[in-house]
Amino acid sequence: MIKTTTALKKNTTYRFGGICNDFYTLNEKSEIDKIHNLNFDNEYFILGKGSNVVFSDNNYEGIVIQNKMENIDTVFTNDSINVDAGVYLPNLSRYLKDSDRTGGEYLLGIPGTVGGAIKMNAGCYGYEFMDSVNFLTYFDTVDKKIKNINRKNIKYSYRNTEIKNAIILSANLSFIKEDPKKINNKMIEFTKHRKNTQPSAIYNAGSVFKNGPNYYAAELIERAGLKGYEIDGVKVSEKHSNFFIASKNAKALALYKLVKYVKEQVKLNYDIELKEEIIFIGEFVD
Repeated sequence: MIKTTTALKKNTTYRFGGICNDFYTLNEKSEIDKIHNLNFDNEYFILGKGSNVVFSDNNYEGIVIQNKMENIDTVFTNDSINVDAGVYLPNLSRYLKDSDRTGGEYLLGIPGTVGGAIKMNAGCYGYEFMDSVNFLTYFDTVDKKIKNINRKNIKYSYRNTEIKNAIILSANLSFIKEDPKKINNKMIEFTKHRKNTQPSAIYNAGSVFKNGPNYYAAELIERAGLKGYEIDGVKVSEKHSNFFIASKNAKALALYKLVKYVKEQVKLNYDIELKEEIIFIGEFVD
């Protein structure tokens, strides 16, 4: 496990974030024992690809651990397979396609990791990642032990999984056999839909707000007249109102202000409190 001083902006899709002096990269299972020596009594954050994370522009004083373990078992056992938490979701999607397995087609367009997909219960097009999980292997940062937990013992819901004090190491997932043509057609369909409806700009983190049981966040934002609204180089996408796009030299604080403003306007107009899907880490003060 390698410790470095790292600019966090290099590890998030928004390219925001200050310096972290205690940035650890977990590359292989043999390094897991070294985690025992870290102090988890203070602030820490587990980072994947940084596709739903916004660090403040200030330096981060806590520990950041980035899981880069990326092994996928080569053989399915009763439709299940073990996958490391650092596996990139598009790579998993392609692996499943090559194995004639369905249920991962939607993952092709999600720029995160298996660990992040578990933590956020990532999903789209009617899929939720936790529905494919059988059990997790994780490091308990309180007991400092490696543990397994079955899905039936995990509380999860739309865009949220309740697993605390945990560094997710791997997951056992289930995907069933399917006609390769059907898998390919579904991947083409999902990819086409994304290209037609979502902005292609580099500096964004996907959906900013969660949808509710009776509303779509993008629809409320658009109806509030906020499409294209901009604060200091960060604006509401004109293609999809639930995507906020940052210019190259924008700051994390500008995104924070925009999110806050959009929430206020939607609350004022529709009496609905939007909930963020992206995670803000650090201090955000005007």
